[in-house]
Amino acid sequence: MTSDATALIGIDWGTSRRRAHRIDSQGHVLESRSDALGLSAVRDGNFDVALQPLISDWRETRSIPVLMCGMIGSRNGWAETAYCECPFGIEDLSRTIAPVIGAGGTVHIVGGGSATDARRHHDVMRGEETQFFGLDASGRHLAIAPGTHSKWASLEGERITEFRTYMTGELFALLKDHSTLGWLMPNRDATVGDEKSFREGIKDAVADNDLLHGLFNVRTLGLFDPGRAEGLSSYLSGLLIGCEISSAMTRYAEKSITVIAAAQLARRYELALMTLGARDVRIADVDAVTAKGLWRIWQARGEAL
Repeated sequence: MTSDATALIGIDWGTSRRRAHRIDSQGHVLESRSDALGLSAVRDGNFDVALQPLISDWRETRSIPVLMCGMIGSRNGWAETAYCECPFGIEDLSRTIAPVIGAGGTVHIVGGGSATDARRHHDVMRGEETQFFGLDASGRHLAIAPGTHSKWASLEGERITEFRTYMTGELFALLKDHSTLGWLMPNRDATVGDEKSFREGIKDAVADNDLLHGLFNVRTLGLFDPGRAEGLSSYLSGLLIGCEISSAMTRYAEKSITVIAAAQLARRYELALMTLGARDVRIADVDAVTAKGLWRIWQARGEAL
C-alpha cells in the first residue's frame, strides 16, 4: 500500500549523473528523476545550490529527510564521509551517516565501503554498497554493479563480505575515444550493439588472457577486414567485459549472480556471463535497488544508535 506523502528523498549523486527518488513511509518509490549534474559538472563546488532545483518541489517542509549516497560523500564531494571496512552490514553503514547543513535545510550523506586484500592493497566504493543492500536476496550470493568502475561483491545475507573493482567502463571509454584503437571506428559515439562482434570479443578474452596483446586485435581487425569496422566498438567491449568476468569468476565460487544495471548494460553483462557458462543470472534495476537500499539504510539508523 502506498501513500502520496514523502517520507524520504533518496539521492545517488555520482561523478557524471545524479538520480533522486521520492519515497513513501513504506519504502515505495513514488517518483524518480535524474539529470547530468554530477560532481564533475558542479564547477564551483556549491553542491547546496545545485541540489535545490532537483528536490525543492518534493521537500514541502525541511522535516522531510534527504539521504544521499555516492561520490557526493567523497573527498571531492560535499562532505567526506567514512568508509566501512569489509565485512559490514546495513547497520554498520548507517553509522556513517553524516548531517550536512545547507540553505535548504539539513541533508544527510551515507559513507561507502572499503576492503583490503592479502597484499594490503585497498579497494573502495561509494554508492554501489547502497545498491547491494537494496537487493532482496538471502544466503550467499554474488552481485555485480557494472559501470565506469565495475564492482563485484560477495554477500552473505545482508552483509558484504568482500568486493573487487574492475576499471572496465573507464578503460573502454579511454581506448575508444583517446587511443589509436578508435581511429577505425566509424562512429565513436554509436551504441555498442553488434552482438556477434561482442560475443567474439568475449571468447577471445577467454581463449587468450594476454589483454595487452589482445587489445591490438581491435586495430588489426579494422585494418585487414574493413567490413568489420562497424562492430569494432562491440568487439572491444566484449574483450574488456570478457576479461573482467573470466578473471572475477576464478575468484568467486557463488553460483547465483545478480547484475545491477539499467536494461541495456544489464543485457550485455547477462549475455557475457551466459556465454562464459553462468547459469543462474538475475537482473535487478539499478534505480529500484538504489532507492530501496537508501530506504533500508535510513530505517537502520535508529538501530545503529
